[in-house]
Amino acid sequence: MNRYKINRLVILSIFLLMGVGTLLLVNYLKSEQSTDLSHITIDDMHLNSTVDKNQLIEFDDIVLKKYKFYEKYNQPDLVFKVNKANNKLKGMSLLKNTKVKTNFGGEIEGHVQDVVRELGNNYKQKKLRNSYYLMTYYDKNSHTKLSIMHKHDKIKKIEIYTK
Repeated sequence: MNRYKINRLVILSIFLLMGVGTLLLVNYLKSEQSTDLSHITIDDMHLNSTVDKNQLIEFDDIVLKKYKFYEKYNQPDLVFKVNKANNKLKGMSLLKNTKVKTNFGGEIEGHVQDVVRELGNNYKQKKLRNSYYLMTYYDKNSHTKLSIMHKHDKIKKIEIYTK
């Protein structure tokens, strides 16, 4: 009987240690790789700001239940994802237009290292086809994701979205 209690105690201790270890590992992974993206702007537009639809052209080609897509009259390569219910800006995508400026050092045909100098090294990089790479920054506090597609260290596309 005494041996049975010891075996039960050992097995219970092992499972408790595994549970505590798993919780510590999950907590560590959640806090890792987070960058503050709350200040990011593209063409002086900030996520979660209210959008004036009179200054934008609506895309009729893309139909979603919660969101509408818009572009500016003079910048067709800058696309805005806007919540239908409250007109809040939930995402931006920039492609080809080298005249659009950002506040984090990233611009089309600019160097990726300019972004890394401004935002830091807390990004994940993924290799795509045809020598393209996708560099992704996450902000776990504001649930924001910044994706930068580049080829030969030249930025080709910038996207930022929030929930």
